[in-house]
Amino acid sequence: MLRSLLAGFSLLIFQHSVSASPFPLTLIETFDDDRVVIYASESDINNAPDWQPAEGAPPLSVKKLIDDINDWRTRNPEFRDATISEFELKPIRNHEKQHRWYYLVQMKNAGSSKADEHYLAVLMNGKVLPAIKEPAAYK
Repeated sequence: MLRSLLAGFSLLIFQHSVSASPFPLTLIETFDDDRVVIYASESDINNAPDWQPAEGAPPLSVKKLIDDINDWRTRNPEFRDATISEFELKPIRNHEKQHRWYYLVQMKNAGSSKADEHYLAVLMNGKVLPAIKEPAAYK
């Protein structure tokens, strides 16, 4: 009896902990010839302002984008030597009707090869999300 009560209680706690932390939204994009994977929470996307290109400039200017990335780099010293090499403005798929966009940023270390490229996603509120090249096994 005690064993079945303990098992039921454990199951209840497990279900609560699973529902308390939702799975992240996975964005897969192409940048140059690389596929890039970004994990974002729905709340991060919903907290970013919407933007419609026909109505004017994006809410996050290029200057503010660079400032936000530089702030992120100071908090992540392993990337302090990386510089922005390219960026693209991309819509968040499945959120087009909400007009959610972000910058996909490619960074490189000075004098490095293609293998040393790093990626970031920056939402329109300046929140920086790490991104990774799609692993070969995932393709």
